[in-house]
Amino acid sequence: MTYDLRIERLFDAPPELVFDTLVEPSVQGELFSGLVDGWSLQRFEIDLRVGGTWRIVFGPTDGAGPSDTIESVFTEVDRPRRLSYDSTMYVSEWQRTVRFTETISFTEQDGKTLVLIEETGFESEVDRDSFMNGTPSFFDALQRVVASRIAGTLGAG
Repeated sequence: MTYDLRIERLFDAPPELVFDTLVEPSVQGELFSGLVDGWSLQRFEIDLRVGGTWRIVFGPTDGAGPSDTIESVFTEVDRPRRLSYDSTMYVSEWQRTVRFTETISFTEQDGKTLVLIEETGFESEVDRDSFMNGTPSFFDALQRVVASRIAGTLGAG
């Protein structure tokens, strides 16, 4: 038996902007700032194609302690509609690796974007619930970065 997670949020931006913000290397530090007190993005690499990899290392800003590492392999890249990948995440607090598959859908709704995150394959309810508890914070960060990109775009025009 596996445990699955499904969370959605409506963003006041077009799908292209939300999709691109999620994978844009230059904004990753901002996306990950404030998710965990005293932690920051340490490394980000992305090869956005089927078979390509996405690597994120996130840990204590001062380097005092182990980091979490997410390594993913893309199974679907359909800009701006869908991303899917198989992931392994080493969670330093748990001192073990969690495996899951994640699909993110970006659906246009009246000029806005409904983002749906579906994570499948968790081996325990505790793992799924821990990921579920972190997703709203990440959505908040994505919303903040998307809004700042819109403001920058509008300000430049």
